[in-house]
Amino acid sequence: MPFLLMIFMMNNNLKFLALAALINGTCFSMILPLLAPLTRQLHLSEFQGGVIVSAGAICMAIASIWIAKKKNQLSPNQLVNYGFWGMTFTWAIFTLILYFGTQAILPTLFIFILLVLSRASTGIFMALPQIGLQSYVMTHASEAADRSKQMAMFGAMNSFGMIVGPFATSVLLFGGLLFPMWIAVALLGLVSIALGILFSKSPQVQAESFNLQQDNDNTLANEPILKQSLIWLTLGFVTYVAIVTLNMTAGFYIQDKFYLSSQQSAVYFSQCMLVVGVCLVLTQLLIVKVFKLKLNSLVIIGLVTMCFGLLLSLYAPTIFVFQASYIFYGISVACLLPAFTTGAAQAVSQQSQVKMASFCTATQALGLIVGPLLSTFLYRFSTYFPFYLLLFLMLSIGLYFSWMLIRKEDETVLLIDE
Repeated sequence: MPFLLMIFMMNNNLKFLALAALINGTCFSMILPLLAPLTRQLHLSEFQGGVIVSAGAICMAIASIWIAKKKNQLSPNQLVNYGFWGMTFTWAIFTLILYFGTQAILPTLFIFILLVLSRASTGIFMALPQIGLQSYVMTHASEAADRSKQMAMFGAMNSFGMIVGPFATSVLLFGGLLFPMWIAVALLGLVSIALGILFSKSPQVQAESFNLQQDNDNTLANEPILKQSLIWLTLGFVTYVAIVTLNMTAGFYIQDKFYLSSQQSAVYFSQCMLVVGVCLVLTQLLIVKVFKLKLNSLVIIGLVTMCFGLLLSLYAPTIFVFQASYIFYGISVACLLPAFTTGAAQAVSQQSQVKMASFCTATQALGLIVGPLLSTFLYRFSTYFPFYLLLFLMLSIGLYFSWMLIRKEDETVLLIDE
């Protein structure tokens, strides 16, 4: 991955924080492939499963806004430490509730309420490390270019975690449905302990002056930022909706379409995640080392392969053909996620990079809110509707990008003529 190569150029604290950002996104998304089989096992509806996932994203977005206003009262050290310890305990509670549900120890409605509350509390604590990482970069990076690169890298690591999480779950399913969840708890606990030991308590000398300068820059640049980057933020939103839908609703889809049990669907779907993970890494290596594709090429390839994969999923006659569609999903996500973060960063000035990073985080949260709710709601009417929704979104944004490219070429021709 391009952003993984940047880690080796950083000091030890930044290397470990980059790893923490990856683990942050990984652990938060490990539940996605498990949601369909667990929802059926707990006798919940598809929509209730979507509510559980969205509850965490909603609280993450709300907490991000509230903590961002209060972040001067807490050091980056405290934000990151409190966040990871909070996620460790709330994730353990969430997994314990799932265990009680699978053992039929508590009533179904009570289990659902507890799962929503515990997932929501995990979302609150997940917001803390992201803001803490931004604060750390603003405090310790003296050059604007370094700040931009590090902010982009942390955001990319967190986004990559959204792919690594489901992939890790698929590998760990040999220990049972809840085994990946307990591994996530252990991983978060280890990171929390390591952060407490290794995180250096550097003085925050330049934080206030930088924040004041950043606020002034953001005030000047606030109005055009959203307009300049709207297309990239839209692309990011659609990509995250697709990731969540293909990780969650597809679990119900293969169970119903191919008449599989919960355990069988979990095994087959874990193989889908294995395919995605391998294709993602191989595609990224080819992009960086061989093809070195431009931004527009990444978008076009990503959208085309996503549409082809959706059509293959819709009309797959067997489970093996359905699994083959995840080859195209892996290629697509490997192109679209870097295109989203790079395009958004290039759309604004150096002074607006921090605000753009917050917009990208908000876009991810919005996709994680809308995706589960909308896809599971549509699934109640037809098993095909979530896939048709994604197909419509991908075609719409593809047409818009094509129109933008044609308009840019026309403007270039006019400038040459003048």
